[in-house]
Amino acid sequence: MNLKDKIREYKKELILKKAGEFLEKNGFEKSKMADIAAHCGISVGALYNFFSSKDELFYEYVKYQIDTFVKNLKKGFERIESPRERLEFFVKLKFETFKSKVNLLKDTVAGDPLFFAKLNANKGNPALKIYEILAKEFEKMENLKTDDYIKLACLFHSFTFGYIEYWLNYDQHLDKFAQEACDFFIKGIVK
Repeated sequence: MNLKDKIREYKKELILKKAGEFLEKNGFEKSKMADIAAHCGISVGALYNFFSSKDELFYEYVKYQIDTFVKNLKKGFERIESPRERLEFFVKLKFETFKSKVNLLKDTVAGDPLFFAKLNANKGNPALKIYEILAKEFEKMENLKTDDYIKLACLFHSFTFGYIEYWLNYDQHLDKFAQEACDFFIKGIVK
């Protein structure tokens, strides 16, 4: 990657951070590109130079958030050895991340329970990195009912979304459910 490309990627990352702040406060559906551009301190044309549409901006925002999540997950894993404890750390980090974006999650587009499934089907799978990390942890565990570790990773990821949906709909304290989520899931997959 040449210097010009690196500068463009850096600018794009800065825009995604600022645009994310705006979307997290105001939601996706009601946000207009002009308002997002103003919040970022750039012209609408400059914003369109990086993202051809609001949908593309949102997809890139989600991808950026997933990349940030993966970095934080790997950093946290450096100090944890046990696969079980790593899975619990994953859940805690996931819950913290979603809690910080509650206004965006209540948006009709981003809050769609099938949003990530649709995103994965239509835009590649930005969460694939997460599944691969989780699969490696399941592979280290003993006495599992299956050795399809990617399947377990996908199921675990989806299972924990159930807790997020419960939290959003019933205003429960999400923090207290990380250990429970791991316990329930692992009990179901161990022989």
